[in-house]
Amino acid sequence: MNNYSFKKYQPLSLRLWHWFNALVILGLLGTAFLRKTFLSWRTNAALIESKMLEAGTSITPELAKDIAVGIRTPMWDWHYVLGFTLGGLLIVRLLVGIFAVKKCPAAHAAQSAWNLSKVPAGQKTHALHYTLVKTGYALFYLVTVFMVVSGLVMYFKNDLGLAKETIEPVKEIHELMMWFFVAFVSGHILGVVIAENRQDKGLVSDMIHGGTKD
Repeated sequence: MNNYSFKKYQPLSLRLWHWFNALVILGLLGTAFLRKTFLSWRTNAALIESKMLEAGTSITPELAKDIAVGIRTPMWDWHYVLGFTLGGLLIVRLLVGIFAVKKCPAAHAAQSAWNLSKVPAGQKTHALHYTLVKTGYALFYLVTVFMVVSGLVMYFKNDLGLAKETIEPVKEIHELMMWFFVAFVSGHILGVVIAENRQDKGLVSDMIHGGTKD
């Protein structure tokens, strides 16, 4: 029967991947947040035009936009670096799954769902929760693959000869899917906090030290 406990031994390779991946995703979310708020070219272009007018000097909207984009560019370069890093980490996760964990997230979620009927009634709720969490992890990897591929397509759009009309839908979905990461990270942290105060104490410690081998 499937083991529905979150308390499992975590190999070093998976632990290192987990924390590096967390830092990269938080960095990506941070740069996306800055792009849409404090470093938005629309906001800063309007501010530049306003300040120039206050100083008695005019500036064209096009030049104001170019300056605003130039201010944002060094920060956004980090988004590209982190995006490529996420792609590399995705490959590492595949290798960890094959050689260390020896388990596919999607297959594990499916196995958990398949074995639910064999779970005693008193443990059914916990087993269902476990299955939903593992399904969420599988969805996380699927979305991550999409984000990496769509990011690469946008980055190399000129080399691929893609028109703006072709890239625009990809960009819109890419930006929309960032909210999945916001929801996933928030839910993941909340879930760990709840689990630490219930029957799965020591999850954070296990993800640092590895936990106990079966």
